[in-house]
Amino acid sequence: MARLDVIVLGAGIVGTSVALQLAKHSLGVALVDRRAVGEETSYGNAGVIEGNTIFPPAFPSDPIALLRIALKRAPEANYHLNFLPQLAPWLIAFRAASRPERLIETAHLMRPLFARALAEHEVLLAEAGATRYLRK
Repeated sequence: MARLDVIVLGAGIVGTSVALQLAKHSLGVALVDRRAVGEETSYGNAGVIEGNTIFPPAFPSDPIALLRIALKRAPEANYHLNFLPQLAPWLIAFRAASRPERLIETAHLMRPLFARALAEHEVLLAEAGATRYLRK
């Protein structure tokens, strides 16, 4: 039986990347997901690897956009009404972090991470023998 040092829950891009890095450091890893391969992955970015993002998402300042979200008519946000009391502190912090000067600061801090996104994904694709799936 193989040695098991770590169990990684979630086989999306983050979980798979973590499991791969742990295995590269000679740890025995089990990668566990609750469904079959590819069935629990995120779909919001439609498979786009973004390396040129400038600004992080911001709390909407447009009253019409806020109304659409409040009425659950906006695809970019969804919530459960009975969860709003627990969500309120996060929403307040998100609004504060969406001030222009904070967005600029966050963008500068995140830029090095985004700049490496494509190259890091290319390494993963090569290790998985899946470079044929990358289109630029």
